[in-house]
Parts: sequence; structure tokens; C-alpha cells
Amino acid sequence: MSLRWRLALAFLLLAAFAGALEALMGYWSFRNLVERDIQGDLMEVTERVKRALELTPSGPRLARGEIFGAHYLFGFRLLDGEEVVLEGGFAPREGEAWRTWRTAWQGYTLEVSLRVEEYRRALAAHLRSMVLPLAPIVGLAGLLGLFLAHRLTRPLALLGQALDHLSRLRFPQALPEPPERELARVVEAFNRMVWAVQVALERERAFTRHASHELRTPLAVLQAQVEALKGGYLPPEQALPEMERALSRAKATLAGLLDLARLQGDLAPLELGGFLRARLPRDVTAKLPRGQAWVLAHEDLLERVLENLLENARLHGKPPVEVGLEVEGEEVRLWVRDHGPGVPEALLPRLGEPFLPGAKGTGLGLAFVRQVAAWLGGGVRWENAAPGLRAVVTLPRWRHVDEA
Repeated sequence: MSLRWRLALAFLLLAAFAGALEALMGYWSFRNLVERDIQGDLMEVTERVKRALELTPSGPRLARGEIFGAHYLFGFRLLDGEEVVLEGGFAPREGEAWRTWRTAWQGYTLEVSLRVEEYRRALAAHLRSMVLPLAPIVGLAGLLGLFLAHRLTRPLALLGQALDHLSRLRFPQALPEPPERELARVVEAFNRMVWAVQVALERERAFTRHASHELRTPLAVLQAQVEALKGGYLPPEQALPEMERALSRAKATLAGLLDLARLQGDLAPLELGGFLRARLPRDVTAKLPRGQAWVLAHEDLLERVLENLLENARLHGKPPVEVGLEVEGEEVRLWVRDHGPGVPEALLPRLGEPFLPGAKGTGLGLAFVRQVAAWLGGGVRWENAAPGLRAVVTLPRWRHVDEA
């Protein structure tokens, strides 16, 4: 049996148990009330009979005959031992409900019988009035339980389907968060896990793809130079510089790819103004604010970001190179600008893609900048500053506890 039907059955049984318990308690309470009424009425007619009886020299007799009214149907017998010496009223008949009470009177035994048929009918009617609505109420409770079970298990069913897709490396769409807080936490954690797995797998695929693509050229150069040396077509002093350049290119490509593939580390509060003052070289113009600019970052990774942006400005731009820092609202912006020719507008949105066609170099340094900025919860954009290119890294501002 599925979890949905188990929950629906549990709701149904719980509703049936609660309804039966309520009906039983109601019947027990009403029955006690009826019993008290019967006892009270029986005591009342007994006292009425006692007041109507009198003892004479010839024996007991009924002095008043008006005790038998229309409100109560009852009768009495006055016994001397087992012998009936006086009786009156209605006698109990078979098939009817009567209640009898015995008490002592003037040395005799007074037996009073009260007809309680109306009480029994009232009790049976009350029981029917409680039992008859129980079936539709339990049915409605079962339907409600089925609806609630469906609502509770639907996120789990969607989660199971998504896990099945994920196990086959078919990444599902983000699951909608249910209104229930506990299930919402599970779904939110699953969505984060899917995103992390997808990012990690894409990073691995990109590493393999880029490595095979970019290492092919320097390896081909090395192979050609080695074959030329073996065949005596080139002297060593001519082949070695080409081989060194190929090895340097392969080494730089591997370093960049490894940086992209191993993006990780613990984040800690970092004051960007002091960070930049301690690391900016002398040939860079700094435009830093007077106040402090705190972010949550990894210091070593942020240092690599700064180095990559400065290296890109020096290689592909012209001096002077400027570095600035701005704080606005909940954002901190770190920018680096050169005064070179800039970049064609069509290439600006694609800067930061590894091995971008039409761009100078591999682009792995700018790709690393983009991935670090995204990992820190921010982003990066490039814009032509006329003259030059301006790279702007935006990071969320971190506030101290006393500032929050």
C-alpha cells in the first residue's frame, strides 16, 4: 500500500474512532441524565403514594384517589411479607418497560412501579440521532484525508521523480516549494543540491573539453619540434625557444583550467579597502573610499581575481591602469580600468567565456573572475570606458552585527 493510501486510511480510521468515541460519550451522558430523571420521578410518585396512604384499625387504605394523573403511568402494591394487602394504579405488562422501587411504610413493604417506555424511546432516538450522521461524517473525513494525503505526498512523488532523473544525469527543473515548512526545506535543499551537482559536472565537462582543445596546439608544436630535431631539420637553438613557448602555454592553460575546476574555500569577512591598499602595485592608480567596504570572500581567490584583471588590463590595454572601489546600498563594486582601445560592443556580453573566438588569449583568467564573482553571490560586467575597458566586479555588502 502506498504512503498516500496509508495516510488516507489513517485519517479515515482516526475520524471513525473520534466519531464513535463522541457518540459513545454523548450516549453515556444522555443515558445518565435519563436514569437520574427516572430515579427522580420514581421517588416523586413513591412519596405521592405514601402521602395518600393511611393506616386504619381495619388495615391500610388509600385515602386520596387523585394521585393517579396523566403525567405518570405507575402503580403500587403494599405487601405484608409476600401477601398483597393493597394495590392500585397500573400494573406492569409484559413487553413494556417499567422500573420498580421498594421502600418500607408503617411495617409494610411499599412497591411502586413506574412506566419508563417514553424514556427508553427518547434514549433510542438520541442514539439514532448521533449514529446516523456518523457515516457521512466519516466519509467526508476520508475524502478530506485523501486530499490531504495527496497534498502531502505530491512533493515527495515529484522529489522521487526528480531523484530518478538526477541518477541518470538528466537534470530536472527546480521543484516548486510546497507550503508546508518541513517539506519546503527538503525541496529547497534538493534544488540547491541539483544546482551544485550540475555546476560541478559542467565544470568537469568544461575542464575536459577545454583541456583537450587548448592542449592540442602546444602538444602539436612540441611534437613537430621534436621530430624536426630528430630529423636534423632544425638546430637546437632554433627549436628550443618554440618548445619553451609551447610548454609555457600548456602550463598556463592547465593552471587556468585547474583554477576553474577547483573553485572552493571558506568565506570570511574581508575589508576591501585595506585589501587593495596592501596589494596594489605602484604603477596602478587607486581610487578608494574613505570608509570601509566589507564583503564575505576568500582572500586568496579575491587576490587571484585582482591579479587576473590587472594582467588583462596590462596585456590588452594601455596605461594608466586604475583600480577603484565604490559602496552603494547593499553592494560593493570593485573596478579595474585601462586606457586602451577597448573591446567591440558585440564581444562585451561574452567576455569571461573560456576560449572566446575573436578574443585575445584563452580567456581563462576572465572566466575565473566571472566564476569567483558568481560563487561569492555577485557578478561581473565589462563596459567600454572610452578610452579603455572597465571591468566591474559587484559583491554583496557584509555588515557587522552592530550595523545590521
